Amino acid sequence: MEKLHPRALLFDLGSTLIEYESIPWDELGIECAESARRYLLNKGYEVPGEEEFHEAFADIREGYRELARESLVEWDVPTVGGKLLNKLNINHDDDLIDKFFDAYYEPVDSRLYIYDDVLETLERLKDSYPLMGLISNTVFPERAHLKELKRFGIEPFLDFTVFSSTFKLRKPHPDIFYHAVNLAGCAPREALYVGDRYVEDVEGPEGIGMSAILKIKPDRVYPEDMPETVRKINAFAELIDHLEL
Repeated sequence: MEKLHPRALLFDLGSTLIEYESIPWDELGIECAESARRYLLNKGYEVPGEEEFHEAFADIREGYRELARESLVEWDVPTVGGKLLNKLNINHDDDLIDKFFDAYYEPVDSRLYIYDDVLETLERLKDSYPLMGLISNTVFPERAHLKELKRFGIEPFLDFTVFSSTFKLRKPHPDIFYHAVNLAGCAPREALYVGDRYVEDVEGPEGIGMSAILKIKPDRVYPEDMPETVRKINAFAELIDHLEL
């Protein structure tokens, strides 16, 4: 297969550079909600029991998830947390919502790890491809991810980041990709996107004329009719094989 030489390399975050799904998201979400509930309890707030609290959080969250599925308008956990605090008649300000989120996120943060080949691969790429960016779907605030990029040593390799929780639209919406290439200062056809989901990370960028490479996640379910022509890698380091250095 012909090697690529784009002007800009753009990456997904979760399951591409950093692993967030060490346990299933549904299971992790329950742990997160309980962590937030215990934070409120420890601060002296009157909150319902575990099951009732989790159901209330999930009911509010599902409304936002449905909107995201239909329109690709992104939601975020702090917004849901604020709605939940209103429902529980807990007076709150931005500081309490931030602390609620921090408690909610702790079970995610404690399990994060970077793939072993990421930093070495980025180091090899940077001389040939000095322009690199990130586009990530996330319901978590940008500040959490910027902290992670610094923590794992990825930050110095990235010229810009685009998070759906800040941009307010999620992949595969074309606008989030157009925004990224505008930040990169190149045309869509001059950029390459690498991610682990077919619809969001291949169909999305290809829809505006970008090239794409799919990083296969072993437990991910991919469409049976996914074209054979899709470029695929099984590990981030294999990206080198598709690029001119």
